[in-house]
Amino acid sequence: MNCSKSNASPTLGVVAIALNEERDLPGFLSHLVNWVDEIVIIDDGSTDRTAEIARAAGPKVKFISTPRQTGEYYSHQRNKGIDTATSDWLLHMDIDERVTPELAQEIASAIREPGKDGYRFRRLNFFLHRPMRGGGWQKWNLVHLARREKFRFGGKMHETCLLDAPLERVGQLQGFMWHLNDFDYVERVRKNMVYMQVEAENLEERGVQVRWFHFVLPPLRRMFKAYFLNGGYRDGAAGVLYAMHVLTGTFNWYATAWARANCRPRADLENHLSQLWRSKPIVE
Repeated sequence: MNCSKSNASPTLGVVAIALNEERDLPGFLSHLVNWVDEIVIIDDGSTDRTAEIARAAGPKVKFISTPRQTGEYYSHQRNKGIDTATSDWLLHMDIDERVTPELAQEIASAIREPGKDGYRFRRLNFFLHRPMRGGGWQKWNLVHLARREKFRFGGKMHETCLLDAPLERVGQLQGFMWHLNDFDYVERVRKNMVYMQVEAENLEERGVQVRWFHFVLPPLRRMFKAYFLNGGYRDGAAGVLYAMHVLTGTFNWYATAWARANCRPRADLENHLSQLWRSKPIVE
């Protein structure tokens, strides 16, 4: 693949956010460093070898350690990356993503198009190292390639793309981005423990009063959608596993929201138990 650019071509940078990415970072960098102009990594306070690997990758890589503060989300981190970058165009990625040769070639041509400000592209998502053709994974198609000055992110857990451009200036790329996702199922569950807290906050902000049926109906509805309506059955055992993960993950959202609204403080329970002891002294 030849992705070299003439002197008159726009420059291309990559922006990614990181937290303890020593396993994925070498592969991420190796797919990019030879054909993009800069790589900006906004780090959320890694404690492993992430910083060491990034700083050893050469002058194209800008590693910025800036842990999120209270009230900051992933969208804030991505916007810090935009503010740090200097390239004309930015490709926004996760560290566990890999650009396919076809998509790289397409990007190199697309950024030369003066009539476009951004491009959508699709992912081929992997779940437990298996490519997923259904379950809803196949629907990801967002603007993650755009002119630097036109793009921002918003939202909490799953960032919202905010492109300052009319629809006619947004193109569609045909190549796919490989999204490797988790190393194992334990990592997937660990991530869900983070997501459920944010989703519980979203339910609270929407004024949802969690009732008993929320523990049953929304999880079953999302499981049914993932497996049947979105074709998760096409992925065999992995499709079943993912559908059940969606069910339990959704249950956790509502369970967390209910607990935050209804669970009594631990101090109250301690006081109650102490009163029981005082009211029934031990007789020697």
